[in-house]
Amino acid sequence: GVIAAVLGTNLVPPVQAFGAGYANGAAHINPDIEVIKTYHPGGFDIAFSDPEWGGTTARQAMDSGADVVFGAGGKTGNGALIEVAGEAGAFCIGVDTDQWDTVPEAHPCLVTSAMKLITPGVADLIVGFAEGNEATGNSYGSVGLASHHDLDSSVSQEIQDMIAALDAALMDGSQSTGYSFGDE
Repeated sequence: GVIAAVLGTNLVPPVQAFGAGYANGAAHINPDIEVIKTYHPGGFDIAFSDPEWGGTTARQAMDSGADVVFGAGGKTGNGALIEVAGEAGAFCIGVDTDQWDTVPEAHPCLVTSAMKLITPGVADLIVGFAEGNEATGNSYGSVGLASHHDLDSSVSQEIQDMIAALDAALMDGSQSTGYSFGDE
């Protein structure tokens, strides 16, 4: 199989982490998977605000056989999702929040979104400070996947169970994402 990631600039470490996590996760399930991973070539002024490039890049990936496209890069990624939505049988994955709510044009393909769960992290930080623990850094918050919404029937129980097991293993540290800062 072939999958793709349409990403903002690789100058932003979290964007690199999203791309690497997507590719490494897919390879964990299918070591023979081909991942087309494309970072926007522009600078910060355009890399996250170029839906046309995102759509064109997603189309090129689908023309090369990709049937799942992860769009991670603000409006650039949104352009990828919207392009995939017009392709029968293709799936897309959003980013940051549940893009079901933010990019309704992607509903036909949106199987989930890779979410930054910032609110629980902020709550944990406030509680920690109130209890005298003033630790700061990138250790607060979590990540998760959004609901499958209208595509729930497209995700088998076997796959849902596999995702739940991998999530638990990532949370307890028995599974690594395979990404270290600066790998890309």
